[in-house]
Amino acid sequence: MMRPERRFLAMLASAFPRVRAGGALALFACALPFAHADVVIAYADSPVSVIRGASLYRTGEGARLRDDDIIETDAGKSAQLEDGAGTLIALGPQTQVLLKTPSAPQNVAAGPVRITMLSGWLKASCNLSAAAPAPLSIELHGLDIKPSGTGPWSVVALATTGRAGIFAESGDDAIVVVRAAAQAPRQTLHAGQYLERHADEPPRAQARPSTEFIGTLPPGFRDALVAVAGRLASRHDLPAPLRAVDYADVSDWLTSSVSERGSFVKRFVPRLKTPAFRAQVDAHLDVLPEWRPILHPPPPRPASEPHKRPAQAPPAVPAQAPPAVRPESVPNWLYRH
Repeated sequence: MMRPERRFLAMLASAFPRVRAGGALALFACALPFAHADVVIAYADSPVSVIRGASLYRTGEGARLRDDDIIETDAGKSAQLEDGAGTLIALGPQTQVLLKTPSAPQNVAAGPVRITMLSGWLKASCNLSAAAPAPLSIELHGLDIKPSGTGPWSVVALATTGRAGIFAESGDDAIVVVRAAAQAPRQTLHAGQYLERHADEPPRAQARPSTEFIGTLPPGFRDALVAVAGRLASRHDLPAPLRAVDYADVSDWLTSSVSERGSFVKRFVPRLKTPAFRAQVDAHLDVLPEWRPILHPPPPRPASEPHKRPAQAPPAVPAQAPPAVRPESVPNWLYRH
């Protein structure tokens, strides 16, 4: 029987010719004049983990994904996501991404789709031309990546602790990289160019990928991505949750610097009812300062007493003048000399 990884490569090669080597990071749709289509797991070597809300799921091909879903592949396993509008997203082994798919009324274009990549390998491409640049945004270690052209494109990325690598694999149009800081300059990558960033250092653009980047590239990413969602027997919602998330399931996200970090407190605060989860958060408050007011709220301030007016002395009683002496009341002897 054909091994899963070979079956995956064979499926890709059967539909499109080979393209030159690349790597992975990006995820989003080509610009089309209609609302963004549902994202579905089109292929998976094995079940992937999905965190929806505060619950953990295990699912495979045909599962529909939603806004705020966190997707993670297992060690040695890959998966491919598709949105039905032309965007293909391959996830390498042990890859963690957060999917943002803003909804919109029918006949109204959806807002930009956003993928936040925490770790691993990701390769995204769009093989269609469009009237406008792709409505997508990719976040990776403080960088925003956006295809700026209207033709087909392919971009590859690597994310590890303190390191990001971005390769503009193909496409005549540019991939724009913008740092999170508003004052940071924009950088443009054309086909074949590579950009790398270490920790908080400024990103450095190069004419070609580094040897290390190419040497660790997942084998399945060396071919063009091919749409396979059309072969799915069915599409379905997630099955029943496996369990509520543990601290270990979400700790990488809670302690990360991603822009969505501020939303995690509200999302996972119900898990504080579980003693083990609460104890783990409490033990890591040095890197989770936003949880401190919830676990250890400051004592309530004493109710302020109503302002008292200073006591006033009773009004002084004016001294009374002696009664006037009338002449008729004075004895005659006082007038004598």
